[in-house]
Amino acid sequence: MLPLLLISTLPAFTLLLVAPASYRPWKLVRELGLVALLLARELLRHSASAAAGRKEQAGRKVMPPCKAKPAAAREQQQQAPPALDDALPLLDLPELALDRVLEELSPASLAAMACVCAGLRDRCAMDGLWDRHVRGKWGRVLGAAARGEWEADLAARAAHPARPNRRSGWADSLACAWPFSWIGCRWVRDDTAAARPATAPPVDTVAAWYRALECGEFWFPAQVYNREQDGHVGFLLSCYDAHLRYDRRTDTFTARYPPHGRKPAKEEEGVQWCRVRAAPVSTPAQDLHASGCLDGLHPGDHFEIQWRKNKDFPYGIGFLLLVVLAVLGAEFSWCWHLVTDALCWITGWWYGVVGHLESCNANNGHLCRCHEDDTVMLEFKHYAAGSRWRQTTVSRKDHREKGDETDGFYGGVRKLQTKDEISTWRRFWPVDVLS
Repeated sequence: MLPLLLISTLPAFTLLLVAPASYRPWKLVRELGLVALLLARELLRHSASAAAGRKEQAGRKVMPPCKAKPAAAREQQQQAPPALDDALPLLDLPELALDRVLEELSPASLAAMACVCAGLRDRCAMDGLWDRHVRGKWGRVLGAAARGEWEADLAARAAHPARPNRRSGWADSLACAWPFSWIGCRWVRDDTAAARPATAPPVDTVAAWYRALECGEFWFPAQVYNREQDGHVGFLLSCYDAHLRYDRRTDTFTARYPPHGRKPAKEEEGVQWCRVRAAPVSTPAQDLHASGCLDGLHPGDHFEIQWRKNKDFPYGIGFLLLVVLAVLGAEFSWCWHLVTDALCWITGWWYGVVGHLESCNANNGHLCRCHEDDTVMLEFKHYAAGSRWRQTTVSRKDHREKGDETDGFYGGVRKLQTKDEISTWRRFWPVDVLS
């Protein structure tokens, strides 16, 4: 019977693999194939259990009669733990104990647990459980701006709900029972948001946010070190704004950079985790960062400074456009990414170290008075001595923005406070000095 069953289900399995999902008749064939495979799996399981039962009965017939057990053996059997069938059901556990069990589950296990029943689905979608997973995996690359864009996206979808483009098929109803990871529970993986079944988490939960990030459905704002790393030396030891999408197949990101000058927007694939960070300040890329650290800068301190090539889009115009969009409201939310992408290209953060002034005796640290001078020497030591990019000076008291169309414009300064920030920048130090 088993060979006949396998032969009968093989054509359905073959059609399931080769049938295109977009063609409606083939889609029905795929769903029928899923049903056939699931039935074959159940029949195989029942036939195996029936064969095991027959073997056990045959063994009982030939076994000799058992002798009476001694008293010690009877006491040991009475003290033995209860069988698995007599164990306490999961939903009968106390609230705190059940929450503690769910906290120990991985995101994939938690999503699979949500497919068991309605009670566990609601409990597994609690924000407290998924906050830990979001912070653990995405906390270093997600900032307040990413959360704000996710909430704005939810508001836009609530104002203009999408119309479902297809009806739920049989495969959706079987998703939670199907064992193969490439189909999996649609709570974690789904083809379209409009076709999400009842097992999917509500869209306004942290679980839905984690799912959107994990499946690459949400482009979030962050910053990328050394953008366009493949051969573009002009961005070494810099950090630029971008929108990123996660690719779980390669465990990397796809970065979409805003237009740079007259060049169109560009995408970079294969961005590693170590090259991504959340924006360390809340200052938008189109605004000048307020330099509140200049009075405390000493030679040897590490810093980041804003830099842009030209003033084609002044800060005032960029701010005015954003205010206009905010006043127009959600109906023009589709313009938001276009305008911000057009503005964000102007400014990036560049790494440097505070140096000594030319009038200072740097060889004797006790005689150094650079920290008392109104002028601060900013050095970029990955450039060769004599290069026009090697150093620049800013004023401690009235620094706003300085530069020209040839060398670019230097904006706000931010002092690096932690060793982790400094070591991250030093990790990208070029092998050869730039000219």
